[in-house]
Amino acid sequence: MSVRPLALLAQEITKDDVPLRILIEGRDPHHYAPSIPERAALERALLVVWLGPQMEGVLARQMASLPAERQLPLLANSVYEYQGASDADMHLWLRPRNAAIAAAQIAERLAQLRPQSAELYRSRARDFSRSMANLQKVLDRALWGYRNVPIVVTHDAYGHFFGSAGIETRALTRGSDSGYGARAMLDLSGAGEGCLFGDAPENARDRQLAEHLGLHYGTLDPLGAQLGPDASYRDLIESLLAQARMCLSRIPDVSVRDFRN
Repeated sequence: MSVRPLALLAQEITKDDVPLRILIEGRDPHHYAPSIPERAALERALLVVWLGPQMEGVLARQMASLPAERQLPLLANSVYEYQGASDADMHLWLRPRNAAIAAAQIAERLAQLRPQSAELYRSRARDFSRSMANLQKVLDRALWGYRNVPIVVTHDAYGHFFGSAGIETRALTRGSDSGYGARAMLDLSGAGEGCLFGDAPENARDRQLAEHLGLHYGTLDPLGAQLGPDASYRDLIESLLAQARMCLSRIPDVSVRDFRN
């Protein structure tokens, strides 16, 4: 697996049947290049699940040497939901319904590679899909009251998490850009009471930027770096919701105000 969230999805399908290895931990997926031992591990792997060259551009050169049947670039599938997310936001795993689609792809490819367990993998994918439909409803209900609150993100990575609830995120950068655009910052000045979310851990630069824009500051952990070793995909989404609420709770819930009026 290229990043931990994909390993969490694969774990829902494999359980303990197949050992999983995460390649990119504590590093930027956009610029990751495998070491010599990691290249050897890629060559030996039954299946390499990654997002694709749109997300892991440097890794793509190594993946070109692997047979197509032993790799699964999830972004090659166009059936994911993008409501509320831009085409540049490749973090599709942050929407539970998309996670179910990705898990089903993993299950189907494993079914082809290990036909003796095909029905087991497909059954687990169906169970996970039902669970994710319920989790999506919980997430959307929890965030719905903040659909009119300004949500600013340091880079375009959270449209899938917030978008299904009708919340539009406004990104300071696109893709893997590291600098914040002056035009974007000018447009966001005086946006109103809202939240600026950066990636965990907290840092002084983003906190000062939030203060400059008149926004509350919070951090999100989209890769699950702060989760324990036995965490599940549901734990990832629930932890992100808790992190988001730490900032959003400082803002009056719009749905509550509307009800009282």
